[in-house]
Amino acid sequence: MAHLIDKDALVAEIKERIKTYNKGYTNGDDRRADALEVLLRDIDTLEVKEVDLEKSLTGFMGRYAYENSGEYPSAIDIAKHFYELGLAQKGE
Repeated sequence: MAHLIDKDALVAEIKERIKTYNKGYTNGDDRRADALEVLLRDIDTLEVKEVDLEKSLTGFMGRYAYENSGEYPSAIDIAKHFYELGLAQKGE
């Protein structure tokens, strides 16, 4: 199951770890810090999208009821909708 995290918080945590790994290393040969620098560059390419959850839920419930003779979706149907919405935004 996918969980969303705050991109800014993730970047801040990685930067703190880079500082920690670089302390005491004078030759700059710390592979962990180098790997985290590469990770930061990769994270910088990620797109962050905001979603209006209320609008999405209202739209989904209306479409569902229309397509199912006035019946409203179950909690499972709603959970599936938002899971699939997350996958679609990730491009999967």
